[in-house]
Amino acid sequence: MSTRTMRINSEVQKCLTKILSNELKDPRISGMITITKVEVSGDLSHAKVFVTILGKTKKDEQQTFKILQASSSYIRKSLSQKLNMRITPELHFFVDNTYDESAKMDKLLDSLVIPEEE
Repeated sequence: MSTRTMRINSEVQKCLTKILSNELKDPRISGMITITKVEVSGDLSHAKVFVTILGKTKKDEQQTFKILQASSSYIRKSLSQKLNMRITPELHFFVDNTYDESAKMDKLLDSLVIPEEE
């Protein structure tokens, strides 16, 4: 990955974080949305946006993700106003399950019983 691409990924992530926290005001969104990673394609036409959603229930998290996907055109338009780029990438949202997987792994490791040596 080139330095330019890494800078663009970082800048898109910063702008999206601001948009989601300050501009996306949908009362149906419950929980917290965190953008964990952004991968912009080489031609800058597409961006994979990985998000973690912490809601009260799984149903709330799924609803929030659907709202996020439905709002992608609004978010893209707002992103185009903040970025100084000729092309604003089309946004594709993905759920990042890293947090859930690490919690499961921690639980498994905690459940292991290590015999003590005498």
